[in-house]
Amino acid sequence: MTRAGLDALRGADGCFRILAIDHRDSLRAFLAPEAPGSVPAEALTRIKIDLARAILPHATGVMLEPELSIPQLLDAGVIPDGVGFLAALEAQGYLDDPGAGPTTLLDGWSVAAAAASGASACKLLVPYHPDHPLAGAQERVAADVLAECRRVGIPLVLEPLFFGLASPGERPGVVLRTVDRFAALGPDLLKLPFPVDVDSTPDRVAWAEGCEAVTARCPMPWALLSGGGSFDSFAAQVEVAMAHGCAGFMVGRALWGEAARADDHTRAEIIDQIVLPRWHRLAALAMLAPR
Repeated sequence: MTRAGLDALRGADGCFRILAIDHRDSLRAFLAPEAPGSVPAEALTRIKIDLARAILPHATGVMLEPELSIPQLLDAGVIPDGVGFLAALEAQGYLDDPGAGPTTLLDGWSVAAAAASGASACKLLVPYHPDHPLAGAQERVAADVLAECRRVGIPLVLEPLFFGLASPGERPGVVLRTVDRFAALGPDLLKLPFPVDVDSTPDRVAWAEGCEAVTARCPMPWALLSGGGSFDSFAAQVEVAMAHGCAGFMVGRALWGEAARADDHTRAEIIDQIVLPRWHRLAALAMLAPR
């Protein structure tokens, strides 16, 4: 049985430890870069069920979508009691050109449908750059969806994700300006990228200052997304972010990429030997954070 509300997505300690498996087009491209369309839906669903079955007993929540995972995981019975799920709202297609047009909702899907499915919260991904011509339109999309979530009575997690950076050094300013714009809308939770490019800026003092600046701008909790980089890099980011005001993590391919690329016969072993130890490492880092 799923639970409603943001509290259904965090532990008793207030920390969000969320498995992100709401990928669709991006997962197809990850598995078959030369022919994403060749990956059948059933294969993607099997991956999601295998990951959920192993990880969700140790998680506080999971990010899903209605095409490949919400009904399928509910039918498979792999979401434990007390673990809430976020329902992604956005349509696919943003990978091709994130600046081509405003975010749209998936055809045949809505905030009300997400709530009726048993979701604890909705999630909206909004590709965004504060200087892009679409910035205002994206802010309006987010505001409209938030208003609908308020009408229906379900929390909204907003994920404004930058694109088109001119250089790694632009990242801190873009992230902070983005936080200013979207925090002002009043979502229940912000899902954010790390505010510093860790490859070009290895100084952890700068990392800490960036995370503190995000926290200072957020009257609501914020959680760190993994963004598809390496697991070790993400673990280091979680450690710093959690020590400087972040409320948790939402981790995807950085955690389970090798398992997704494995065949159905070897996936369980990879999850057991690689993915679960990674998960427990992230959870331990989150537990060390000051409250």
